[in-house]
Amino acid sequence: MTVKERIKAFIKWKKLNISAFCESIGVSNAYISSMRVSIQPDKLKSIALKYPELNIDWLLTGKGEMIIDNDNYQLSDNKPDYLKKKLIPMYDDVITKGGVDGNVIEVDSSHSPSEFIDAGDWFPEATSAVRHYGDSMVEYPSGSILVLKRVVDVRLLMWGRNYVIETSEYRITKQLQDGGNDYIIGYSTNKDTYPDGKQIHSPIYIPKDTIRHFDVVLGCVIKEYSDGGIIIR
Repeated sequence: MTVKERIKAFIKWKKLNISAFCESIGVSNAYISSMRVSIQPDKLKSIALKYPELNIDWLLTGKGEMIIDNDNYQLSDNKPDYLKKKLIPMYDDVITKGGVDGNVIEVDSSHSPSEFIDAGDWFPEATSAVRHYGDSMVEYPSGSILVLKRVVDVRLLMWGRNYVIETSEYRITKQLQDGGNDYIIGYSTNKDTYPDGKQIHSPIYIPKDTIRHFDVVLGCVIKEYSDGGIIIR
Protein backbone atom coordinates (compact mmCIF):
# COMPACT_ATOMS: atom_id res chain seq x y z
CA MET A 1 0.00 0.00 0.00
CA THR A 2 1.11 3.56 -0.68
CA VAL A 3 0.81 6.47 1.76
CA LYS A 4 -2.28 7.60 -0.17
CA GLU A 5 -3.88 4.15 0.16
CA ARG A 6 -3.09 4.03 3.88
CA ILE A 7 -4.67 7.45 4.40
CA LYS A 8 -7.79 6.24 2.59
CA ALA A 9 -7.84 3.14 4.80
CA PHE A 10 -7.66 5.32 7.92
CA ILE A 11 -10.43 7.59 6.62
CA LYS A 12 -12.61 4.52 6.07
CA TRP A 13 -11.79 3.23 9.56
CA LYS A 14 -12.80 6.62 11.03
CA LYS A 15 -16.06 6.40 9.03
CA LEU A 16 -15.34 9.78 7.47
CA ASN A 17 -15.55 10.89 3.88
CA ILE A 18 -12.54 12.36 2.12
CA SER A 19 -14.03 15.85 2.14
CA ALA A 20 -14.49 15.83 5.92
CA PHE A 21 -10.98 14.49 6.49
CA CYS A 22 -9.39 17.12 4.23
CA GLU A 23 -11.33 19.89 5.94
CA SER A 24 -10.18 18.63 9.35
CA ILE A 25 -6.50 19.01 8.45
CA GLY A 26 -6.91 22.26 6.53
CA VAL A 27 -6.43 21.13 2.94
CA SER A 28 -8.62 21.21 -0.16
CA ASN A 29 -10.88 18.32 -1.15
CA ALA A 30 -8.52 17.53 -4.04
CA TYR A 31 -5.53 16.96 -1.75
CA ILE A 32 -5.92 13.19 -1.45
CA SER A 33 -6.49 12.58 -5.16
CA SER A 34 -3.49 14.74 -6.09
CA MET A 35 -1.18 13.29 -3.43
CA ARG A 36 2.11 11.82 -4.56
CA VAL A 37 3.77 8.86 -2.88
CA SER A 38 5.33 11.08 -0.22
CA ILE A 39 3.58 13.54 2.10
CA GLN A 40 4.64 17.07 3.02
CA PRO A 41 5.97 17.52 6.57
CA ASP A 42 3.44 20.23 7.48
CA LYS A 43 0.52 18.03 6.36
CA LEU A 44 1.96 15.08 8.27
CA LYS A 45 2.12 17.18 11.42
CA SER A 46 -1.49 18.36 10.93
CA ILE A 47 -2.67 14.76 10.61
CA ALA A 48 -0.74 13.68 13.72
CA LEU A 49 -2.15 16.53 15.79
CA LYS A 50 -5.72 15.99 14.62
CA TYR A 51 -5.67 12.18 14.83
CA PRO A 52 -3.33 11.14 17.68
CA GLU A 53 -4.61 7.57 17.53
CA LEU A 54 -3.07 7.13 14.07
CA ASN A 55 0.30 5.35 14.04
CA ILE A 56 2.52 7.69 12.02
CA ASP A 57 5.16 4.99 11.43
CA TRP A 58 2.44 2.85 9.82
CA LEU A 59 1.26 5.77 7.71
CA LEU A 60 4.77 6.47 6.36
CA THR A 61 6.17 2.95 6.05
CA GLY A 62 3.32 0.46 6.48
CA LYS A 63 5.09 -1.08 9.50
CA GLY A 64 3.09 -1.97 12.60
CA GLU A 65 -0.60 -1.40 13.17
CA MET A 66 -2.71 1.47 11.87
CA ILE A 67 -4.07 2.44 15.30
CA ILE A 68 -2.01 2.97 18.45
CA ASP A 69 -3.15 0.38 20.97
CA ASN A 70 -3.64 2.61 23.97
CA ASP A 71 -7.12 3.43 25.28
CA ASN A 72 -5.72 6.29 27.33
CA TYR A 73 -3.56 7.75 24.60
CA GLN A 74 -2.83 11.43 25.21
CA LEU A 75 -0.89 13.46 22.66
CA SER A 76 0.89 15.44 25.35
CA ASP A 77 2.39 12.27 26.86
CA ASN A 78 2.66 9.89 23.96
CA LYS A 79 3.05 11.98 20.86
CA PRO A 80 5.57 10.76 18.25
CA ASP A 81 9.21 11.71 18.79
CA TYR A 82 9.22 14.05 15.80
CA LEU A 83 6.54 16.14 17.54
CA LYS A 84 8.19 16.04 20.98
CA LYS A 85 11.37 17.62 19.68
CA LYS A 86 12.18 19.98 16.85
CA LEU A 87 12.57 17.06 14.47
CA ILE A 88 12.40 17.46 10.71
CA PRO A 89 12.23 14.83 7.96
CA MET A 90 15.60 14.02 6.42
CA TYR A 91 15.34 12.83 2.82
CA ASP A 92 18.71 11.13 2.60
CA ASP A 93 17.88 9.68 -0.82
CA VAL A 94 16.79 13.07 -2.18
CA ILE A 95 19.70 15.14 -3.40
CA THR A 96 20.08 18.48 -5.09
CA LYS A 97 22.83 19.80 -7.31
CA GLY A 98 23.74 23.32 -8.17
CA GLY A 99 24.47 22.98 -11.88
CA VAL A 100 22.66 22.23 -15.11
CA ASP A 101 23.31 20.18 -18.27
CA GLY A 102 23.84 16.82 -16.63
CA ASN A 103 24.53 18.22 -13.16
CA VAL A 104 20.97 18.18 -11.87
CA ILE A 105 18.90 15.59 -10.12
CA GLU A 106 15.79 14.35 -11.87
CA VAL A 107 12.68 14.51 -9.75
CA ASP A 108 11.39 11.21 -8.37
CA SER A 109 8.11 11.45 -6.46
CA SER A 110 8.58 8.13 -4.61
CA HIS A 111 10.50 9.54 -1.66
CA SER A 112 9.54 9.22 1.98
CA PRO A 113 11.62 10.50 4.90
CA SER A 114 14.70 8.34 5.58
CA GLU A 115 14.56 9.47 9.19
CA PHE A 116 13.64 12.40 11.39
CA ILE A 117 16.59 14.46 12.59
CA ASP A 118 16.81 16.90 15.46
CA ALA A 119 17.21 20.47 14.22
CA GLY A 120 17.62 21.61 17.82
CA ASP A 121 17.73 25.35 18.40
CA TRP A 122 19.82 25.97 15.30
CA PHE A 123 16.95 25.99 12.83
CA PRO A 124 13.63 26.43 14.66
CA GLU A 125 11.75 27.17 11.39
CA ALA A 126 13.11 24.20 9.44
CA THR A 127 10.67 21.86 7.69
CA SER A 128 13.02 19.37 5.96
CA ALA A 129 16.61 18.53 5.03
CA VAL A 130 18.23 17.16 1.85
CA ARG A 131 21.67 16.28 0.53
CA HIS A 132 23.54 18.67 -1.75
CA TYR A 133 26.19 17.78 -4.32
CA GLY A 134 28.21 19.76 -6.83
CA ASP A 135 30.46 22.82 -6.82
CA SER A 136 28.32 25.60 -8.27
CA MET A 137 27.31 26.91 -4.83
CA VAL A 138 30.60 27.62 -3.09
CA GLU A 139 29.06 28.02 0.37
CA TYR A 140 27.71 24.45 0.39
CA PRO A 141 30.36 21.69 0.28
CA SER A 142 29.48 18.69 -1.84
CA GLY A 143 27.85 16.01 0.32
CA SER A 144 26.62 18.44 2.95
CA ILE A 145 23.08 18.60 4.33
CA LEU A 146 20.94 21.60 3.49
CA VAL A 147 18.35 22.57 6.10
CA LEU A 148 15.24 23.97 4.41
CA LYS A 149 12.03 25.84 5.06
CA ARG A 150 9.13 25.36 2.63
CA VAL A 151 7.83 28.57 1.05
CA VAL A 152 4.05 28.64 1.43
CA ASP A 153 3.38 32.03 -0.18
CA VAL A 154 5.56 32.54 -3.27
CA ARG A 155 4.82 36.26 -3.17
CA LEU A 156 7.23 36.38 -0.24
CA LEU A 157 10.26 35.07 -2.13
CA MET A 158 13.35 37.08 -1.22
CA TRP A 159 15.46 37.85 -4.28
CA GLY A 160 19.15 37.22 -3.71
CA ARG A 161 18.55 34.38 -1.22
CA ASN A 162 19.48 30.76 -1.84
CA TYR A 163 16.65 28.31 -2.54
CA VAL A 164 16.17 24.68 -3.50
CA ILE A 165 13.81 24.76 -6.46
CA GLU A 166 11.92 21.66 -7.59
CA THR A 167 10.48 21.73 -11.09
CA SER A 168 8.71 19.08 -13.14
CA GLU A 169 12.11 17.96 -14.47
CA TYR A 170 14.82 18.64 -11.89
CA ARG A 171 15.80 19.87 -8.43
CA ILE A 172 18.57 22.43 -8.05
CA THR A 173 20.04 24.88 -5.55
CA LYS A 174 20.42 28.46 -6.79
CA GLN A 175 20.41 32.09 -5.76
CA LEU A 176 17.19 33.54 -7.15
CA GLN A 177 16.34 36.76 -8.93
CA ASP A 178 13.16 37.98 -10.62
CA GLY A 179 13.08 37.15 -14.32
CA GLY A 180 9.82 38.89 -15.20
CA ASN A 181 6.36 37.47 -15.76
CA ASP A 182 7.36 34.05 -17.01
CA TYR A 183 10.73 33.15 -15.47
CA ILE A 184 12.77 32.94 -12.29
CA ILE A 185 16.53 33.36 -12.80
CA GLY A 186 18.83 31.01 -10.91
CA TYR A 187 22.40 32.15 -10.29
CA SER A 188 25.40 30.15 -9.06
CA THR A 189 27.75 31.65 -6.48
CA ASN A 190 30.74 29.91 -8.09
CA LYS A 191 32.02 32.49 -10.58
CA ASP A 192 34.76 30.31 -12.15
CA THR A 193 35.16 30.74 -15.89
CA TYR A 194 36.47 28.85 -18.88
CA PRO A 195 39.70 30.09 -20.53
CA ASP A 196 37.59 32.16 -22.94
CA GLY A 197 35.96 33.99 -20.03
CA LYS A 198 32.55 32.29 -20.20
CA GLN A 199 31.07 31.28 -16.84
CA ILE A 200 31.21 27.55 -16.10
CA HIS A 201 27.98 27.82 -14.12
CA SER A 202 25.98 30.30 -16.14
CA PRO A 203 22.58 31.65 -14.97
CA ILE A 204 19.52 29.62 -15.89
CA TYR A 205 15.98 30.76 -16.66
CA ILE A 206 13.37 28.59 -14.95
CA PRO A 207 9.83 28.81 -16.38
CA LYS A 208 7.44 29.67 -13.56
CA ASP A 209 4.80 27.21 -14.77
CA THR A 210 7.22 24.29 -14.28
CA ILE A 211 8.02 25.06 -10.64
CA ARG A 212 6.45 22.75 -8.06
CA HIS A 213 7.75 24.46 -4.94
CA PHE A 214 10.54 26.50 -3.35
CA ASP A 215 12.45 25.80 -0.15
CA VAL A 216 14.61 28.57 1.29
CA VAL A 217 18.00 27.35 2.53
CA LEU A 218 18.31 28.16 6.24
CA GLY A 219 21.75 26.67 6.68
CA CYS A 220 24.21 23.92 5.89
CA VAL A 221 25.45 21.08 8.11
CA ILE A 222 28.78 19.36 7.41
CA LYS A 223 31.06 16.87 9.14
CA GLU A 224 34.77 17.76 9.03
CA TYR A 225 35.82 14.19 9.76
CA SER A 226 34.26 10.96 11.01
CA ASP A 227 34.75 11.47 14.75
CA GLY A 228 34.79 15.25 14.72
CA GLY A 229 32.15 17.79 15.55
CA ILE A 230 29.37 19.03 13.29
CA ILE A 231 29.90 22.43 11.73
CA ILE A 232 26.87 24.62 11.16
CA ARG A 233 26.88 27.31 8.47
